[in-house]
Amino acid sequence: MSSRQTTGPRVPGWRPAAAPTPATEPLTLDRILDAAGRIADGEGLEALSMRRLGAELGAGATSVYWHVRNKDELLDLLVDRVIGEIVADIVPAEGWRPEMTEAARATRRILIRHRHLATVLGSRPTLGPNAIAALEWMIGRLRAAGFSDLSAALGANAIINWASGFAVFETRDPIGPSATDEERAAYVEAVAATFAALPPDEYPNTVSMLPILASITADSQFESGLAWLLDGLEAELARSGVAPG
Repeated sequence: MSSRQTTGPRVPGWRPAAAPTPATEPLTLDRILDAAGRIADGEGLEALSMRRLGAELGAGATSVYWHVRNKDELLDLLVDRVIGEIVADIVPAEGWRPEMTEAARATRRILIRHRHLATVLGSRPTLGPNAIAALEWMIGRLRAAGFSDLSAALGANAIINWASGFAVFETRDPIGPSATDEERAAYVEAVAATFAALPPDEYPNTVSMLPILASITADSQFESGLAWLLDGLEAELARSGVAPG
């Protein structure tokens, strides 16, 4: 089967977050998720509560409970909406490797945008309709390229785990995503000083990183790891007798 496809998966039930609407409009699940997303992105998950959500919407918390049972369900819905945003952000490409590359990049890009919600990914299963649609698309594209069912499933999960795990660590950047170039340079210098103070006979490998420490960017780390992962998948495909594509 051909591996050519220039469009991403269709995501059921996803649409971009709407602009804030007047409190006089009927309370809907979309409005609730819009408001919850604004609070989570702007103030963090600690600020997100059913009471705060009701106040944001100009409604009582009881009204919110008619649409969402509790905060756990709210977080599940928000995470699935973010996954829908990831899928919508995938740049169209041809061939399984460019497609998986763009899927990984979109995952990182959107999760960094929603840095507080990104941390929820590893704490609960992601089984919403958007998550399942995204996985279906990734496995389908890999199977269409010639991967076995097992290799396609493992490959899709490896790509998702690399991109999302990397993004989660980025969102926990100790100096924060809004740090200036000067602040970031000072942080790198402090890390380098820590490494330089280590006894080289006990930590020869760590100390050897000193000359390249300042040149290792988050982008280069992400792209290198992703390329190595895809190289491994390409080798697996070659072992099965299918030409790379």
